[in-house]
Amino acid sequence: MKHRFIFSLLLLLLCQPANARDFEGAYAVYGAGAEPCKAYLQALKKGGPQQDMFNDWVIGYLTAFNVIMPNTYNILGETEFSMAQGWLQRHCRRYPNELFINATIKLTEVLYPVRYQSGLKKQPAKIRDISKSLKK
Repeated sequence: MKHRFIFSLLLLLLCQPANARDFEGAYAVYGAGAEPCKAYLQALKKGGPQQDMFNDWVIGYLTAFNVIMPNTYNILGETEFSMAQGWLQRHCRRYPNELFINATIKLTEVLYPVRYQSGLKKQPAKIRDISKSLKK
């Protein structure tokens, strides 16, 4: 009986959700996400490989979001990537010193309610007009 209790307790501890941050709430950021928004805006003006670096980083972030988040098949839902890029540009113009990862996190917060929850049934989680949110 005592062994069952200990086993159950250990199993319960292992089943707790893992916090993706360290004890201070920080986490490592790699690549374009570690840059300020103003670097993103400068890359857009220059175009080429610098712009591609940011676009590729966002695509990787959104893909990882789809993999990690429960009940999320596609965070973009019916939103086109170009609309998401436009939202990031407007947000970064408003907050040029914010880290690009934080801008991208805020984008996923805007998109989350209209994400596709399944690849089989491509319906947004909740139908609402996000065009105003994406234009901010």
